[in-house]
Amino acid sequence: MIKVKKMKNKFLKILLLVFIMVTAPVIIFTGCSNDKENAGIEKQIYYCPMHPEVQSDKPGVCPICHMDLVLKDNDNDDMAEHNDDLIQLNNRKLALANVSVSEVKSEKLSKEITSYSYVDFAEQNRVIIAAKFNGRIEKMYVDRTGDYVKKGDALFEIYSPDIIQAQNDYLIASKGFANINISESGSNNNSIIEAAKQKLLYMGITQGQVEEIEKSGKVNHSITYYSPASGTVIEKKVQEGIYVNEGSIIYDIADLTELWIISEIFADDLGFIKKDSKIKFRMQTYPDKEFFGRVDLIYPVINPETRTIKIRSVLPNRDALLKPNMYGNAVFTADIPEGITIPAEAVILTGERSIVWVEKEKGKFEMREIKTGYKINGKYQVLSGLREGERIVSEGTYLIDSESQLRSGKSSGHEQHEIPSGKEENENEHKDHSE
Repeated sequence: MIKVKKMKNKFLKILLLVFIMVTAPVIIFTGCSNDKENAGIEKQIYYCPMHPEVQSDKPGVCPICHMDLVLKDNDNDDMAEHNDDLIQLNNRKLALANVSVSEVKSEKLSKEITSYSYVDFAEQNRVIIAAKFNGRIEKMYVDRTGDYVKKGDALFEIYSPDIIQAQNDYLIASKGFANINISESGSNNNSIIEAAKQKLLYMGITQGQVEEIEKSGKVNHSITYYSPASGTVIEKKVQEGIYVNEGSIIYDIADLTELWIISEIFADDLGFIKKDSKIKFRMQTYPDKEFFGRVDLIYPVINPETRTIKIRSVLPNRDALLKPNMYGNAVFTADIPEGITIPAEAVILTGERSIVWVEKEKGKFEMREIKTGYKINGKYQVLSGLREGERIVSEGTYLIDSESQLRSGKSSGHEQHEIPSGKEENENEHKDHSE
């Protein structure tokens, strides 16, 4: 009985061993086959070309820029060579990204700044003629606004007790002391005479009129007042027979052969304008004419509200075509020294640095940091980082940059946004609905 039981156990062991030997290859082969099949099925990843850090395992839109996500291409031939600053693309990638390359050139840039401006009087050529005494206007020789007067022309005749008294003081000083023969008081006599004479001159009496008073020895009851400057009568304030007090304005006279142009430019453009820079002035009044002048003054203070600064220019007006308070456009032209320039589209501005992609050979591009200067007419002035004759990507720059970020997993810094988490999105949606 025991012998039969041992034989039975031995038989079961042999049967189990045979089963294992038969089924093991099948299990191993099936497992390897599944591994191969799983290895052949690659996981599909969708990403945003402008924000490569946005990835998904299914189609959708970017939460930052709302572009459609595109399928990531894992072909090995697209990444023949890549590091953080170098990327190589095949012809298909170049065509899809619409990449264009241009040569770096050296050229001279010129910038025009146009400012809405107005014409104003030149302050130094404007004279206010005011009464320096009390009196009554007896006669007006210039009695119309707009009349042109020359320096020394008679303006009006006035009767003034103040002037009569001043004449009398001068005659007394000059004649009375002439009869006194005291050598010790000679210097004092001269000073008194000179003071009386200066009083007449301060009142607007000319040197010739003073000499005539001294020569005649008589007091004139009415005095003619002569113009101290040449110009056009902008305004006449009095009429004949009017009594004026000291300080009363009688005429406003301005020389209009030279005028000011007052312009306002943005503070960012101030570096292009210097004193004595040339300007052109254009107006709808004379569409076929241009007036040329120069910058006379850059005002010392910037308007804190508009962030603009005033520029004063001087224009000759010999033909008298320009009138104060006319409006037009002042055009300032600034020439920038010759240097390397590149299209603005070629530059990626990160906020901390400026980046371009330089073509090393066909399909191979190197990321390079540059230092930029002025931006003029769609071009950047390059101060350092590029040499004349090098070739850079001028179109498709951001797509190449995004491809580089996607492969390296690092950012060049041109993204300016953060991806909101689902929690933040839900909170924002809840806040919007509650509002």
